[in-house]
Amino acid sequence: MRDVPITSQEWRWVAGWSLAVVLLSCLPYIIAAVTAPEGWQFAGILVNPYDGNSYLAKIQQGMQGKWLFHLTYTPEPHEGAFIFTFYLALGHLAALLGLPPVGVFHLARVAASLGLLLAAYRFVASVTPQLPERRLAFGLILSAAGLGWLGVAFGAFPIDLWVPEAFVPYSLYANPHFPLAMMLMLIILQQVIQPEPFNFYNDQFIAVSLAALALSLVLPFALLTTAAVLLVFLSWLYFSRRSLPWPQIWLTLSVGLFSAPVILYDYWVYTTNPILAGWSAQNVTAAPSPLNLLLGYGLVGLLAVGGGWWMVRRGAAAGEWLVLWWAVTGLILLYLPFDLQRRLITGLHLPLCILAALGLQRWLGQSPLKPSQRRLMTTIVVAVGALGTLFVWSLPLLAAQQSPDASETTALLFIRPEEETAFAWLRENATPDDVVLASPRLGMFIPGQTGVRVFYGHPFETIAAKQKKALVEAFYRGDIATVSPAVDFIIYGPDERKLGQPKNLADWPVVFSADNLVIYKMQE
Repeated sequence: MRDVPITSQEWRWVAGWSLAVVLLSCLPYIIAAVTAPEGWQFAGILVNPYDGNSYLAKIQQGMQGKWLFHLTYTPEPHEGAFIFTFYLALGHLAALLGLPPVGVFHLARVAASLGLLLAAYRFVASVTPQLPERRLAFGLILSAAGLGWLGVAFGAFPIDLWVPEAFVPYSLYANPHFPLAMMLMLIILQQVIQPEPFNFYNDQFIAVSLAALALSLVLPFALLTTAAVLLVFLSWLYFSRRSLPWPQIWLTLSVGLFSAPVILYDYWVYTTNPILAGWSAQNVTAAPSPLNLLLGYGLVGLLAVGGGWWMVRRGAAAGEWLVLWWAVTGLILLYLPFDLQRRLITGLHLPLCILAALGLQRWLGQSPLKPSQRRLMTTIVVAVGALGTLFVWSLPLLAAQQSPDASETTALLFIRPEEETAFAWLRENATPDDVVLASPRLGMFIPGQTGVRVFYGHPFETIAAKQKKALVEAFYRGDIATVSPAVDFIIYGPDERKLGQPKNLADWPVVFSADNLVIYKMQE
């Protein structure tokens, strides 16, 4: 593997800023835990609680010793599948270290975030030898969001407010698998910029092959984006040089060779396993509107357009062309007619930031501005992006400062003491195959806190989610006496009491009681 010329002073600068930003991303979680409302405790997830708790549920399965994933948010029996391997592996690690799911989740988030940022600087350094360009690109990658704060004022919903995988800072704040996937994408793409003569034993082939295999297991859609970028870049190399770029071709083939078995298995299991197919059918993630995309990337997006135009007009090195084709390919993929369009946006922030930095620095280099004025302009650009990120990071924390009793959104972030006691009882007395009926909010928590299945708990991972949610509400209102499929335990606590009074409560034996929360055991 060819060394990228980076001085030890550069690495110290990169490591310092990376560590500072990653630690800063932990601060909202600490504040939420320390300032939890009286009578509640922080559950450990700030970004998208439904998906965040589903990751904890997957970790719970790994802690149970499983390597085959099951949907614990739905009651139907089904075969397990070798998917979500990353979170299952975290569960095995948690069991080995004696850590709770949320603890290993955040340790992995911190580690993956640091790995991403170091890989990002190495990638940038392989694209440009100029230190000012490297630093500006890294500064934008590290901190920049868009103009979501401005879009909200005009009734828009820009992606920097709700699509973590579209931005590096939001990803490293949200979960471990988004930054890990981006790190693996960078490892693969960086190797094709300066490939070595191919053989099966060189470092490049090994790095690309292992990264492709890992990426197919961590986030398969990111692998599809990476493969598309490689194919477009290879096509450009061929037509620009009028010869086949064999070193890059071999590296691209190694990506396909090592990832194809996983991708083909994923396709097979999602089309032949009826429960997973049902989940996939309702897991629609459409692309954002062009306006929300433009506002979401904001100043970085506009500068990236200028940077791309500069490269086309003035000429560019191979690495710069790779970055340009990455951005163009990513935008095209985002609007393909496909139910999971938005999944293909992962990592798009990276080439946009690099294009923005290269274009701005090169324009400034030819401008009559003084060096101090140039530094001021680049500082303003980074500051505007960083303000957007701080705004996005602050939104969940602001929600966490509200009363869970008054806000349904805030209640998704916290757990009552009696609920935690009930979770402990379920961990000791229920089996992973048991099914619990609870309110939609509590159903979201139970799989990640206990490893036990629920009748309803997730808008996507519960099969026929809308119908099951309606059944839960009808049961607790007393409109129906039972639900189907049958459940093993029924929880009747503060949330459930708000829904109503079920029928025949007195007919079921009480197996747990704490304050105003009761667990009933359904009879065979």
